Formats: sequence, C-alpha cells, structure tokens
Amino acid sequence: MSERRRRAATNVRSEGRFLAINAAFLIGMIVLGAVAAWPIYETPAFVILVAVSVVLAAAVAFTAFIRSWSWLTVVLLTLGAYLVIGVPLAVPDALASLGELVGGFLTLLTASVFGWKQLVTVTIPVGTYQGLLVPALLVFLFGTVGALSIAWRAKKTYWIALPVAFAVQLFGLIFGSAVPSGSSTIAGLPLLDPRELALGLASFLLALGFLVWRVSYARRVAVRLAQSEGGVRQGRSGLGALVRRVSLAVVILLVSLGASAALLPVVAATNEREVLRTTIEPEVRLRDYTSPLSQYRSYFDEQSYDSELFTVEGEQPAGTRLRLAVLSYYDGEVFRVTDPNADDTNEKTAFIRIPYRLSPDAGGGSEEKVAVTVGDYSGIWMPTVGSLVSASFEGAGSTALTEDFFYNEATSSAVNLGVLAKGDSYVIDAVVGAGTASLGDLVAPDSREGLVDEALIPKSLVNWVRAQELSSSGSGLQELIERLRARGYLSHGLSVGEPVPEGEAEEAEPLAPTWADDLGDYSFKPSFAGHSVGRIDELFTSLLEKQNSTNDTADTQLVSAVGDDEQFAVAAALVAQHLGFPARVVLGFALDDVGQTGEPLPACEAGVCEGKNLTAWLEVQGASGEWATVDVTPQHSDPLDPVNENLRDPENSTEVIQDSATEQLPPDASPSGGDQQDNSDDDNGIDLAWLAAVLRIVGLSLLALLVLLSPFVTILVAKATRRRDRMKETVPEKRIVGGWDEYVDAALDHGLPAPTTQTRTELARSYGSPRGVQLARFADRAVFDATEPVDADGDTFWEIVEAERLAFSAGLTRWQRLRAALSLRSFTNYLRSQLPTTKR
Repeated sequence: MSERRRRAATNVRSEGRFLAINAAFLIGMIVLGAVAAWPIYETPAFVILVAVSVVLAAAVAFTAFIRSWSWLTVVLLTLGAYLVIGVPLAVPDALASLGELVGGFLTLLTASVFGWKQLVTVTIPVGTYQGLLVPALLVFLFGTVGALSIAWRAKKTYWIALPVAFAVQLFGLIFGSAVPSGSSTIAGLPLLDPRELALGLASFLLALGFLVWRVSYARRVAVRLAQSEGGVRQGRSGLGALVRRVSLAVVILLVSLGASAALLPVVAATNEREVLRTTIEPEVRLRDYTSPLSQYRSYFDEQSYDSELFTVEGEQPAGTRLRLAVLSYYDGEVFRVTDPNADDTNEKTAFIRIPYRLSPDAGGGSEEKVAVTVGDYSGIWMPTVGSLVSASFEGAGSTALTEDFFYNEATSSAVNLGVLAKGDSYVIDAVVGAGTASLGDLVAPDSREGLVDEALIPKSLVNWVRAQELSSSGSGLQELIERLRARGYLSHGLSVGEPVPEGEAEEAEPLAPTWADDLGDYSFKPSFAGHSVGRIDELFTSLLEKQNSTNDTADTQLVSAVGDDEQFAVAAALVAQHLGFPARVVLGFALDDVGQTGEPLPACEAGVCEGKNLTAWLEVQGASGEWATVDVTPQHSDPLDPVNENLRDPENSTEVIQDSATEQLPPDASPSGGDQQDNSDDDNGIDLAWLAAVLRIVGLSLLALLVLLSPFVTILVAKATRRRDRMKETVPEKRIVGGWDEYVDAALDHGLPAPTTQTRTELARSYGSPRGVQLARFADRAVFDATEPVDADGDTFWEIVEAERLAFSAGLTRWQRLRAALSLRSFTNYLRSQLPTTKR
C-alpha cells in the first residue's frame, strides 16, 4: 500500500473514531433523558419511539455531516422525517384504519402545538393517550439531531451540544411528577429523589467525559498538524506535569464534593420538586352543575324508582359500594363537589384526566375488574368502585367518553362531561376491598382548617349535641350518629301519593307511594326535601323539643325527626364537623347488604342498581388521615310518638326550595368552560353542528400549519426588514454601504463563499456577477473619495444591487431559490469560523 493510501485510510479511521466517540457520549445522555421521561409514559410505545427517533436522528446528522449540508437543510430534513414517522410512533392508535390515519395526522399537528400544555393537565403515566407522545417525539428527534450535528461539525463551540442534551433530559424532569421517587441516606443524611440524583450524576460524568475527550482530541490534532508541517516532535510529559494534572483533578473533585455537601441539607429539607405539573393544576368546573344530593328524592318517584340505572358485573368483595358522587363542601344551601370559596387548584376538587393508569395504595385490597353498563341513568356523575387503577370505555362513543372522563384521586370519584346515557359501558380496574377505619377509633385532628364555617351550623344542632352529654371523641361521634338514626323516621316525600279521585268519599284511603309499599308495615309521614341550614335546623329542633318534653331516654320514645338520607347525611356531617372531624357525604349504591347499624342499605340485586337503591352515607376522617364509612339512613320500624304527632307544624317551616341551578355543559365539554348552554331540542332549526366541527378542524389545522411555518415566515420578514432599513438610509454614503452589504448577503444566501481578506473588487470578481465589479468600485468611491456621494448615487447603486440579486437566482430551480430565500448564512456570517458547514 502506498504512503498516500495509508494516510487516507488512517484519516478515515480517525474520523470514524471521532464520530463514534462523540455519538457515544451524547447518545448516552439522550438515553438517560429517556429514562428520566419513562414515568411520564410507562408504555412500550415510548421505548420504540425513543429508539427509532435516536437512530433516525443519527442518520440525518451523519448524512448532513458527510454531504456538508447547511443548517437549514438539516432542519427541513428533520421536519420531513418528523411528519413521516409522527403518526406511527406518536399516535399509534390512528393506525387502525385509513379514516383514523387522517385524524391521527391532524392530532400530530395539533399536539405539536397544544400537547405541551395538555401533558401537564393529565395524570401520569399517560401512555399513548390523545397523541401525548408527540412532545416526546419532538424532543428526542430534534434534540438528538441538534446535539450530534453540533458535536460533529463545530470546531470551537462543540460544547453547545451539552446544553442540547441536557434539555432532552429536562423534559422528563419538568413534565414529570412533583412527587419524589423515594428516599435514601448518604453519610447519615436523608436524601430525596435517589433515582433523579443518580440520573443527574451519570449525566454529569458523561458530560465531563465528553469535554475532557474533546480537549484531548483537539490537542492531539494540533500536535499532529505541527509535526506534519513544521517537523515538531512531541516530548514526553515529565513527572511534574503529571502531578499537576492529577492535583488539579483532585482539587476539582474536592470542590464538587464540598458544594454537594453544602447543598445536601437544602435538598433534604424538602419533599417536593417544583415542576410544571405543580403550578398547572387542572379542574373540571362543576360549580355550574346541580348538586346531585339535591336530586336525591327524584330517584324515588314513580318514574325512576324501579328504573334500571346501572348493571354491574365482576367480582366484588363483600361491602363494595358504587360511588356516584362525593360531596365535600357545604355552603348553607347544598352540599357541593367543589369548594365555593377556594381557588381552582385545590387538589380535593381537582378532577383530572386519567389517560393510562394510576397506582393506588392497595391497603389490604385486591385489584379487580368491574364492568358497568348504563341503563336509564343520564348525567355527568360516573359510578366507580374502590380506588381507580384504569378505566376504558366501550362502544361507538368510546372515544368521546374517554376524552371527557375526569377523576379525582383524593375522593375516588369520577365525572364524564360527555354525559353518560343509556347503552354506554365501561370497564374499571380498581383496588376494592381495602379496609376502612372504625369511627369509634378515630381521633379528631388538632387543626380545624378545612372544616365547615361554624356560622353554617344550626344552633339547635349545637344544643342537641350538648344535651347528649357525650365526649367529642370518635366513639362519642359514633354514638351521636346512632342516636340520630334511631330517633329519626324515614320518609322520601311530602305527599302520600295520588290525590283522591273526584266523587269518591273523602275518607277513602289515598294510594301510598311505591317506596312506602316496599317498607312493609310502614306508616307514612310527610317530610320536606332539601338540606339547607333551615331544613337541618328544623330536624334538630324537633329532636330537642321531643327530648325536652319527656323524661324517657329510650330512643324508641324519642323518634321525632322525619327525613331521609339527604337530610340525615348532612346532619351527621355537620355534627362530625362541629366536633372537629372532617366529613363528606357520598352518594351511591351498595352492591350488597352492608348496613352497619340500624336499617340495612337497600342493596342492588344481582348487580342491577335501580332508583330505589340510591343511598347516601358519611365518610369521616381522623387525625391519621384514614376515612371511616358511616351509614346514616334513619329507621322506620319505630313510629313517631303520638305526642309528637299532635304538635302543630312550625309556622315558619322550611319550604321546599327547588335548586335554582340548572345542569349545564361547558362549551365543547371543556373542563375550563362554565358558560350557560341551552340544551333544549330544537327540531325546527337547521342543525349546523357539522359546520362548527368542520370549522374547528380547519381552524386548528391552519393554526398548526401557521406555527410550523412561523420560523420560515420570520426569516423572510427579517430579511425584508433589513433590506428596507438599508435602502431607506438617509445618508447617501451609508445607503451605498448598506447596498453593498445587501449584495454580499445575497451572494452568501445563494451559496457563494463568505468574504475574508479580499478587497471589494476581488470579492466581486470571485462572485462572477455581471456588474459586481462596478458595485465594488462604486462603493469604494463612496467611502474613500473626497467628494461625498449624493442621493441620486444611492438610487443608482440600489438599482444595480436589485439587478444583481436577480442575477444570482437566474438559472436556479424553484427549490434552489426557496433555499436561498430561507438561508441563514447572511445572518450567521460572523459565526462561520466557529460553526463551519464543511467537513472536518
């Protein structure tokens, strides 16, 4: 082999090692970024996306390096690759059919713009939900191309590749969870986030290795160049030099350890990380929806009482309950799902999307699969069991229902803004059968923060609790609720039934409602609906009056409060809150007979839940954070005492107050919507819903297209602005010099070499344009001649410049002219010595 071939082979091997070692360091950092982002997705589709993105990005960067492509070409090629692989990798659910493939491409475009915000408004992991893999594809594809291209092509600013690689890693940290991954100890100090710290340490070592290797490589290249050109020979480093290098490394290491030791107590002092998810807390605005508790009695009318609302299938441990809604806040009129006085970031009322799955604490329960089919029920309150792991909808409307599904992990309750209707079905994976605390064992928290305002607790309730002479402990609260149930009397209505038909004797027995027939030997007593402060005050006033009218302490002789779960759940909740226990009302169904004391709950039979099975119960929280479930249904076997029956009704009795709120759906079923809508059917009007959908799709498509094209539009506007400013210069000399700069910039954008040490005339000759030399001499005279140019000279000069700009584009294809128009070489000329576009 000749010396020339041997030298060429050596150069090829050297360049191959250069590319491979650079790629090894940076791809290692990219892989660490994928590990950091894994908790966001936790799906094999994410692994495939990262692998394909990295391989494709490396291929694009390598091809651009070999062919000496400009940066604009690299960006356009990467963008093209992104559009080609975007749907298969980031929207894999769209591959089911051709129609869904078109929708998947639209999802790709819209998620490129809006996916970033949506990613922090859903619970992680997100899986492949609604194209949320798109931000990851953007980060890993463009990040890898950028890092490798800079490292391979830059001579002096190769270090910029490190911030790019770090930015890829920050994606997983910024968009990840605010909850630490765990804890450990170092030298006896508590240390949070061991996983994140390990990733950070590994990334730091890779970055340090990359910098050390590049410095060493540059030094070797410089020595070889000196040896080949000047005959310089490298001497061996002495012991002193080696000692100095080792000492410097030790000092740097000690400084790093010292800084880490100083920051360690600060890091260990907090158990949370500030991420985007911490500050962007989504909430479904449920304040405009009617409280489901105020609709409780509607399930006991003739139409709904025997209606099949839901069918539940699957294995459920004994005591399982179907939760319809959890009401945590009382405003004096109704118990609500949301706090009317809190902002929109309260986690107790924050309903968020569950795109993939949760990991609830099993707490002694087991994960079961439960299928729910909707019958005659219609509403946004969605029945669930246990602690949700995942939910999947089935049927024709499954996609829309999935998008409108929101869940509150703190209360284990769900809503579906798409409004569940007959025929809808879904499958829930949930942890069921977990043990609950015993009410008698609870201890009230020390703080009263979050409890109901004492002004909303009736004075009669306070006096009744005081009259019972019980402790304010958990056992005392349990006894108070048992007395409340035993001294109450069940009634679901104000009227006994249908009116007496005209013409019949007034003594004819009126028809009893169906619910009263099912209670057996039951004597109907009317009761008002509602659970306002006035209604609860009436309930406790009757209890006090009865207790004060007799010396008998037996519960059977003190029955005086008439109502149902609506009133007694609220009454029990206010008693618990008065004693300092946080309490909430839960509306739902019992799937078996789980009544604790007093009357058993009307359980669903064979998994079929009807209107008559709806009930409400109480959940009370102790200082430990555990919740105890308490039934509140009043008894109906012991009648009202005759003395109580002879009492005249209060003159200022609480009337039935119809809830003034009307059920509304926010625009587009969006959690952020709260505007009132008219849901009435209009058969006479023209249905333009399809037009709105088409306009929405077109608008989003145009917006996404505008965002994608905005960088190129910005380049064109910047060049036009620069040319206008130069042309409008008032001083003729500056105007001519600006025209020369415009001529040179046009040459650069068309791929001609940048000026170095040539004179204007020499540079114009190298460009070979028809009148370039004339422009150069004209500019020299304007600058160096003793006679200053006039305005007419400037006009003439710019006419020649415009002609030369057109000459540069003569003979070029349309694609080549577009590349020249979008080229950034004229803007980055001052960086050309640092970021060359030719091969090493």
